[in-house]
Amino acid sequence: MEEKSVLIIENDVAVRNHLSKKFNNLGMLVITAEEGYEGYVRACNESPDFIVTETLLPNLNGFKVSYLLKHDERYSDIQITLLTPNEINIERQNFETCKANVIMKKPFKFSELVEEMKLNQA
Repeated sequence: MEEKSVLIIENDVAVRNHLSKKFNNLGMLVITAEEGYEGYVRACNESPDFIVTETLLPNLNGFKVSYLLKHDERYSDIQITLLTPNEINIERQNFETCKANVIMKKPFKFSELVEEMKLNQA
């Protein structure tokens, strides 16, 4: 099975490093970005299998990144998980508009994130 890749777009260094380490331990190729525009560019250049992005980011927020990728047929198959500190019901409209696959409230358990991402599927 080929190595799956995940792009983590997160401006909190501790969260980014923690997620990087956890995904690395699962044998995934990890790509990181500190803010939305950098994440969008890396997604376009590297076409990861999965993207995990914070919604509140400098430059381009996670909703915008997701919207741009999901509305571009070259990248629309990338599975995108949004992480938000806000209540999910407050973000429902943005979530539906941006076409991301999953939205999760912070804090979350890594096992729940993996479950939502369906990493274990062939």
